[in-house]
Amino acid sequence: MMRALFALLFFLTGPLMLGQSHIIEMSFSDASQYPTRVAYEVQNDKGTILQQGFIEVANASTFYQVPLDVTKKFAVLVYEDANRNSQMDRGWFTQPLEKYAFSNNAWVTLSKPDLADMLVPRTGTKTKMVLTFKSVTDF
Repeated sequence: MMRALFALLFFLTGPLMLGQSHIIEMSFSDASQYPTRVAYEVQNDKGTILQQGFIEVANASTFYQVPLDVTKKFAVLVYEDANRNSQMDRGWFTQPLEKYAFSNNAWVTLSKPDLADMLVPRTGTKTKMVLTFKSVTDF
């Protein structure tokens, strides 16, 4: 009887607990220094911000996990908060002074890429990506 009750409880709550979140697994290469602090933003396929935050990154080879419900396609935007002031530092003509990267290796010189170019497909329960930092002067 007790076994049947537990089986019924798992059957009813299992999909709710297991299907709630997706894992975005990210590593960050070519930072100006390690350890560093990385700011991230995840957007859905319409450009709506799903989550923002900061990750303390020890090195380029470690993958960091962000649990988050995402749409079938989503985008990730990151920048290296090298001076830890919680904002993207900008110079002349509002060009970023800190390194940044976009999912799908999207890159446009002196501009932010279109959302369609940044979108990556959700894969299973975990989507893994390597984000490579670049400077505004990288062409």
